Amino acid sequence: MTLAVTTLVLAATGCSGSSNSPTDTAALMSSVRTPLMSDPPPLDPDVFYQPEGLLIMTSAYQGLLRYAPESTEVEGLLATEWTVSEDGLTYTFTLRDGVKFSDGTPFDSAAAKASFQRRIDMAAGPSYMLADVRDMQTPDPQTFVVTLTKPVAPFLDYLASPYGPLMTSPAAIAEHAVGDDRGAGWLAAHTAGTGPYELTAAIPANRYTLTANEHYWGEAPQITTVELPVVAATAVQRMQLENGQLDMILHGLSKGDYEALGAGPDTEVRQETALVKALVMVDPDSEVFGPPAARAALSAALDQTTLTTTVFGDQGSPSTQFYPSGMLPDGAVPDTHDFDPAKLAETGRSGGDVEIGYPTGDSSLQNLANQMQVILQQAGLTATVRDFPLAQFFALGENPGQRPDLLLASFNPDAAHPDTWSRIYQYTDAPVNLQGCSVPAADALLDAGSAEPDPAKSRALYVEAAKEYRDSLCWINLADLHNTIAARKGYSGWSSQPAWMWDTDFSTLAYRD
Repeated sequence: MTLAVTTLVLAATGCSGSSNSPTDTAALMSSVRTPLMSDPPPLDPDVFYQPEGLLIMTSAYQGLLRYAPESTEVEGLLATEWTVSEDGLTYTFTLRDGVKFSDGTPFDSAAAKASFQRRIDMAAGPSYMLADVRDMQTPDPQTFVVTLTKPVAPFLDYLASPYGPLMTSPAAIAEHAVGDDRGAGWLAAHTAGTGPYELTAAIPANRYTLTANEHYWGEAPQITTVELPVVAATAVQRMQLENGQLDMILHGLSKGDYEALGAGPDTEVRQETALVKALVMVDPDSEVFGPPAARAALSAALDQTTLTTTVFGDQGSPSTQFYPSGMLPDGAVPDTHDFDPAKLAETGRSGGDVEIGYPTGDSSLQNLANQMQVILQQAGLTATVRDFPLAQFFALGENPGQRPDLLLASFNPDAAHPDTWSRIYQYTDAPVNLQGCSVPAADALLDAGSAEPDPAKSRALYVEAAKEYRDSLCWINLADLHNTIAARKGYSGWSSQPAWMWDTDFSTLAYRD
């Protein structure tokens, strides 16, 4: 995103971070400065549901499970063991002993139950992950039993998701509740979790500060302070990283920025695996690309390798699997794009108008739209490019008359399970099925996979569902995108999870001069 740089922005961002000089090694060893592009929404762990600011949530809060670092395999976090009944309805968790919240109160099964119940009661976006919970029991302080109304294949992935139920201090909620708000007002700018950090400053339009949690149950982090200044302009972010006012930038720069920073004497660029796809969504009512044969011609005309290299560079790789890597075994549902531009030329022989849309502010997708415009025009079509402000972009599902013929996006799922991809983006009437494509056969297979308690049978159903969605050619994948980090040289101990967007685990970082 490129925004105008004004004196006001420069002044605000210049004073919002730490005043440590680039040579202050002691400060570099104990603190990190990395920007937010905007103020995050209220930081209530049971309401928060977007990428910007997610690093605050994952630093301050923890769930029962998580994904192993650099993996999509579920492992224990605040739960050390768990069992699942044969019918897929009852989950029994053994909780980690000796854990405290940042307010010093103990974490136990009663706190886990209270955290689950608050997520359900708040009824916000991420509450869907607990929609099928029928009963919760706490037979002893270290045992938490959850019973569902029906089998839910992705349930463990929900608990490992960064948007899944996060453990929150019941004592802090009770202390700070106002009326019946369940502490939501206080939690909007404070944290009360079990993670390695707690939020100690939240100054809108200026900065947010994370400080090491003195009650953290794990190894104390070397990085004890994380400063998060609000810096909207990526040009300013890059300048501040180069001159030592920032230590790392976790997302948002352009391909050219990353290439320049990667070649710089004091900065480096890291590429980390992420569950992100860049794709084209086709309007099934498009006069040109509504017919399946025309969609097939479009798919054949898009050279994934060339487009990925041109638009994303090292930030992406050509898509080879229909779902993001790690959701299903490699090769289970391959992307099949046989490059043949002649098919699109045949489609465009009689001409036609095509509108290509992309979300406002995404320079990479704007570049991709421009590249596709050339491809379509060379095939004889009249192509125009249009940006959609985010509010309008995400409202296209309810406003079919505003849909472009082709809509570009980069999406990530809520968790590393195929259900959390298709049920959000592809299922009929899914919340982000923005072009309104419907594949009833795939929907039925997805539902069957979710309700199947046998993991192997469930996976087989998800594979068949993915093939149906893929073969509809309503969603044409182009690239797998990485989490790209630009940072001052000298940091080690990097750790991340593919399901986390624009994030890193500050507690594992170390700095060497």
